[in-house]
Amino acid sequence: MAATLDRTTITAAPAAESLLVTTDDRLVEAIAPLAATAGHPLRRIHHPHDAESHWQRAPLVLVGPDLAPECIACDFPPREPLLLCTTMSWLGGDTDDTSLLWPMAIQMQATGVVALPDADDFLTDLLIRTALDVEPAPVITTVAGHGGAAATDAARDGRKSVLIDLDHTGGGIDTAAGLAAQPGWRWPSLAIGTGPLDPERLLGGLPKRGGLHIIGPDPRNPAEVSADAFDRVLRAARLAADLVVVDLPRTRTRAAAAAAVAARSIAVALGPGPRSWEAARSVTAAYGLHSAHLGVVLRGDAEPNPTGVTWDGPHEADRREPPVWGAVPTDRRLPALLRQGRVPRGRVGRGIRDLTTALSTPRSRGELALLGQAGATR
Repeated sequence: MAATLDRTTITAAPAAESLLVTTDDRLVEAIAPLAATAGHPLRRIHHPHDAESHWQRAPLVLVGPDLAPECIACDFPPREPLLLCTTMSWLGGDTDDTSLLWPMAIQMQATGVVALPDADDFLTDLLIRTALDVEPAPVITTVAGHGGAAATDAARDGRKSVLIDLDHTGGGIDTAAGLAAQPGWRWPSLAIGTGPLDPERLLGGLPKRGGLHIIGPDPRNPAEVSADAFDRVLRAARLAADLVVVDLPRTRTRAAAAAAVAARSIAVALGPGPRSWEAARSVTAAYGLHSAHLGVVLRGDAEPNPTGVTWDGPHEADRREPPVWGAVPTDRRLPALLRQGRVPRGRVGRGIRDLTTALSTPRSRGELALLGQAGATR
């Protein structure tokens, strides 16, 4: 498996050529291997005038600081994405010096400034996405092991979904999904290797049912997932799937923190009674510092903070109750249905579907603040 999933050229339909506008050979030497890994054709341009006919048609344009003034003089029309790229050696090894490039970037109407090799992962990811002509799938996270319903609902609707279990002390999400006997890659085997993973190859090697793909722990070798391994797998999963759902452990790990940062929403599932709210305080303390996109999903007869428990949150939100994003009625059939790749019909099914849609929707910090102040229900 390590040989299969190790660093590889991404296979996809031939992509249109992107442009690298620079006379700096060191910058070319830094970017060319990243483009080759991503399977992304890259044309080097030595003079901005030669880029004019391709400026708008190229999927991506990278410009070195040596030719940025000439690109500005050419007065090319705005386009996206357009990056001003340099190397740490050009900057003298000081990442703060990228601020010196921003005046040129603003004049050129660039969408960003990157310095290599510090930005290798970012640029490789952008090259892969551009070559595949896809945007990364949204990521939602859940605490208390209830992400299976969202992922199953998405798969039932014909979408590819990936459910990632980061709780290596739990019973295993593949067991809950009825896929424990199915062969496929699991943690920690997926942690072997370096470099980007082929997105479609990853999905093809996972335990799956229909459009639902599972990444869970190996019960014979339970081990905590490293942040680097999780990041590699998450990048590939987001390029191959329509939705990625991550079940987080109650005790934060580095990989779980990375998932929280990437997530559009962190849903804390709470049952009835004040003890559930009290237990959730440690969850918000663990994940609230990594994301403002945190809210509550009520299960069964749970009520919005019925006893007035003080809620611990990050910084200025310390004494605010989190927003309630939805409620899912109790259905004793749910575990059995999920093992069959199904979700309940009727009120419970509609609640899961509405909740999945709400959690997948991008949220601005302003919206989150208003929800937190009002205690509104989503």
